[in-house]
Amino acid sequence: MTPVSVTILLALAVFSEVVCVAGVVLGASVYERLHYSGASTAVAPFLVFAAVVVEEGTHSPSWNAGFVAVALLVLNSVLSHAIARVARKRDRGDVRL
Repeated sequence: MTPVSVTILLALAVFSEVVCVAGVVLGASVYERLHYSGASTAVAPFLVFAAVVVEEGTHSPSWNAGFVAVALLVLNSVLSHAIARVARKRDRGDVRL
């Protein structure tokens, strides 16, 4: 039987993703959309990681979930920064498309 804490952590992860998707869809500028897309990889993966640790302990699935959460955080940060740089150059007129 699944512990209640796992269910709560997964429900919080889903809720945080719903909020982030709503922010991306309703964002007025590219910078607001990037802000919410960054939050989607900063909050939910670590909640899922915590749920896996509670369910599995310190076995292999926990290490895999931790690696995925950190990889999502780092890679999305780099991608968001690159997109913001291009958007800023485009707003200033430095990039020709």
